[in-house]
Amino acid sequence: MPALATTHPRAVTAPERKPLARGAVAGLMLLSSLLLCGALGAVVGALTGAVGIFLALGIFVGFVVGIAAVRARFPDL
Repeated sequence: MPALATTHPRAVTAPERKPLARGAVAGLMLLSSLLLCGALGAVVGALTGAVGIFLALGIFVGFVVGIAAVRARFPDL
């Protein structure tokens, strides 16, 4: 009786491909967090009378939040 050749199941299947739009999604996540936090900062600034300072603070916080969100969603980018 001839010996049967065994193949590994992963060798038969094609490797998983990553979606092509990952960079666009990451950029939109970063941009949306910048805009959202900047708008929230502007609203808080309008209520307190210091729009410029709170707008700048909101944009900075939005950048940090956006980077954290992108790193959490796409750890290999």
